[in-house]
Amino acid sequence: MDRLRDLIDRLVRADSRLPVEARAARVMADEIRAAGLEPEWTEVAPGRPNVCCMARLGPKPGFVTFTGHLDTVLDAEGWSTDPLQPTERDGKLYGLGALDMKSGLACAFTAFRRLIEDRGRHAELGTIGFAATVDEEAYGTGARALLGTKYGKSDLMLLTEPFHGSGPDDAVPFVMPGKVLYRVVVRGKSSHALCHPERGINAVDDAAKIVSALERLELGSHPVLGRMNYSTLKIDGGYREYSVVVPERCEIIVTRLLAPGETRQGAVGELERLVAGLGLASTVTVEARPPSYEPFEIDPDHPGLQAFEAAYRVRLGRDPSIGGLLGISDANIYQGEGGIPTIIFGPKGRGLHEKDEYVELDSLAPVVDVLVDTTIRYFETGI
Repeated sequence: MDRLRDLIDRLVRADSRLPVEARAARVMADEIRAAGLEPEWTEVAPGRPNVCCMARLGPKPGFVTFTGHLDTVLDAEGWSTDPLQPTERDGKLYGLGALDMKSGLACAFTAFRRLIEDRGRHAELGTIGFAATVDEEAYGTGARALLGTKYGKSDLMLLTEPFHGSGPDDAVPFVMPGKVLYRVVVRGKSSHALCHPERGINAVDDAAKIVSALERLELGSHPVLGRMNYSTLKIDGGYREYSVVVPERCEIIVTRLLAPGETRQGAVGELERLVAGLGLASTVTVEARPPSYEPFEIDPDHPGLQAFEAAYRVRLGRDPSIGGLLGISDANIYQGEGGIPTIIFGPKGRGLHEKDEYVELDSLAPVVDVLVDTTIRYFETGI
């Protein structure tokens, strides 16, 4: 596994804090060339490339893509090591993105390369792909761009986010909520706030009534995920420079999770009806703004999930912990929007979006083994 560890080290050193992923993309492009393939370098925004490759290994039908993201969040304060210098201590590798998700991305490519190099297996396989994408930590631009390419025709995605299946707190998520980001614009009428406030329509007052009414939203629920939630993120209205004027405009930003079966369009309609029932004097518009995502739930009988569970049992000697996650990932794009069944499984560690993030080094080899075995078993099902 020396090649895998070297790749992780190089990725951690390649600063890819949003929105500058090109350094890490070049690392992956070099790795693809070293495997004898030509990387597909596609800028989805200026200086922000997805890097992909594909190999038709054998005659079997089906297309499996290994994938992960290149970007990291900004480093938190208080690191005890240099966050861009991989540091090993007590079986753990520390570094920004070591867990989320440069180790997973390296595992995905290592599994892809192993299948290419195992020529004795090619007759049992079909087409495999690898995709390193940008912007997962923000808007999902890279994943959405990937859906519009040949990789969007994949039959199965293996997304190596750091969910290892080791227990209920580290479950492999087969169901995830979606998310709508509401932008509510309240338009009133200005007037002198001391002499004649009654001549105006106070947009801030009406915005406050809307925020107070949000608790009446009929939030969805799921037997695994539980009840969905919402949070008001921003209220922006009133003067920029102090003036005694009734505010004529106010903007509200609210994030809301969606259970499987709910949609962004339905959620917008529900809030529109709620606002209409308040009898406000202001004019109010409601829309879904990026980033918004669809929920998803993989069928427990899907051959990809069954192949994964069988491979996990063989390689790790136990059943994976399968559950749900109140969060968002590129799987919401691949499966929720693209309809591609997506299995989320990767290395184990701690510190997502925190200081002193680390990956447990002894979890890496089993991830590669399970990914390889899952792919072989999946093609064996005769898709």
